[in-house]
Amino acid sequence: MKRLTLLTNPDRCNLRCPLCFLNQRGRAFGMGEMPIEVARAAIERFAGADVPAQERLREVIPSTMGEPLLYTYFDELLEFCRTRHLPLNLTTNGTFPGKWGTEQGMERLIDACSDIKVSCMAFDSATFDEMMPGFSFERWRDNVCRLVGFGRGSVTLQVTVHKKLVAKVPEIFAWAESIGIARIKWNLPVFISGGQELRTRYGVDAATVRELREFLSPRGEGSLFFDGFGGSSCENAGHACEFFKDEIWILPDGSEEFCPNPERRFGDRNAAGATCGSCVLLKPIA
Repeated sequence: MKRLTLLTNPDRCNLRCPLCFLNQRGRAFGMGEMPIEVARAAIERFAGADVPAQERLREVIPSTMGEPLLYTYFDELLEFCRTRHLPLNLTTNGTFPGKWGTEQGMERLIDACSDIKVSCMAFDSATFDEMMPGFSFERWRDNVCRLVGFGRGSVTLQVTVHKKLVAKVPEIFAWAESIGIARIKWNLPVFISGGQELRTRYGVDAATVRELREFLSPRGEGSLFFDGFGGSSCENAGHACEFFKDEIWILPDGSEEFCPNPERRFGDRNAAGATCGSCVLLKPIA
């Protein structure tokens, strides 16, 4: 059973987050939006009747960069997946632009998604203005409450635990529990080459990671709890990453990618962090 990630609109977003890989690299991804025909073809390839049941697609993830709810063909993608009984696994920045911020829009998302992960990189107005500029903390928090308020579906808080957010972890945990969010993913920030200034400003040291793990266990989930992973080579063309072996990424031009390492995809393929043994995705501690 596979998960398919479609990089539907990596360059289209309504926020300007400093930890975004495209911000870190200082230039656009450059492939434009994924044509809906490419998205359909990729889904059919892994969800067709001729695919063995044990290998068949179980869910579709729209975009890992940009804001997927701004994808020009998101409506068509949603409907195409519905007709094939495939849920979307959505990660959104929580702005819910356009019709997706209406009651009808949110309800449609709740019913179509196996999970909706809402990104959280700040938990007060000042830090939110720095980390997720282009929206307000109050509106973000209200959107999350409205989403959870439907009382069905799965809503996950996806927290990026950077240096300026560490002190807010207990407050986030308590708030999520109070409004009915049962699942939180605690992820450390990931830095690609050239991001030393960002690493200094937002990186979390190993001692702090240990303290956070102790506080959040046994309900800990996310890269905060990774103990590291490494292979001998990152020459994975045509082979699934050992750690993400059931996941495939499709780029906007329709090409497949099997390595999830953002250093390889967005940064410098010749950097040490682009290798399996030093994968920046799985060894993100400052």
